Amino acid sequence: MTPLPVGPPGARLDRVGAEIRRRLADAPVGGYALLEAAFAGQRLRPGPAVQAASVCPPPGRPQPRHLPIVETDREEVAARVARLLSGVAWAIVTKPAASGLVRVEVPRPVYHRVARALSGAWRDARRAFEAPTARVEPGAAVALWRMAMLVDGIGPQRDMVYLRAGTPALAGLLVSAAEGVGLAPVVEHVRGGPAVVLCHPGEVHWLLAEAGAGDLARLWATAVG
Repeated sequence: MTPLPVGPPGARLDRVGAEIRRRLADAPVGGYALLEAAFAGQRLRPGPAVQAASVCPPPGRPQPRHLPIVETDREEVAARVARLLSGVAWAIVTKPAASGLVRVEVPRPVYHRVARALSGAWRDARRAFEAPTARVEPGAAVALWRMAMLVDGIGPQRDMVYLRAGTPALAGLLVSAAEGVGLAPVVEHVRGGPAVVLCHPGEVHWLLAEAGAGDLARLWATAVG
């Protein structure tokens, strides 16, 4: 069993959270790779300036060999997205000096094919999760939440998953996916966009176990105890 980290309560909580993120990032890709990557693409799409400079560089500037798919401040997220895309294209992880952020990029010749694949996966996910009579596949719901937890982290308190969803559409999809497998998420309307929260310990532990970090659920429950 994974030993309980030592140190001040806040530091223990941070270390357990970091270890959970590492486990989520290293989880097997499974059958929902494009779904996870599509969520990352929606949540972490590079800003308009980055996209414009990459896809349509200024006159006289050479065409870049690779184009960005996602941009994030979490290296473990970028590493997982690159793995998730391996069935579609050879993706690389870069860290431009100017921004300090990490990007996942694909070769220019296949960029539009990758973008279409992610758009199609996202369209299929919305159809699967949001239909009134939809039967949610547990693996798909867990894959969606795994990437959401990687992007936004867990906490800020023990036994809690608190996701800043970014947009109402993303929040709605996370809620539909969770409810489809019997979880009871709560939506909080906060500055910067809605947050989707799981605060029942049993549900949080089940989700962490299914997502690849089950042996850390006890530590997450007791990290500040």
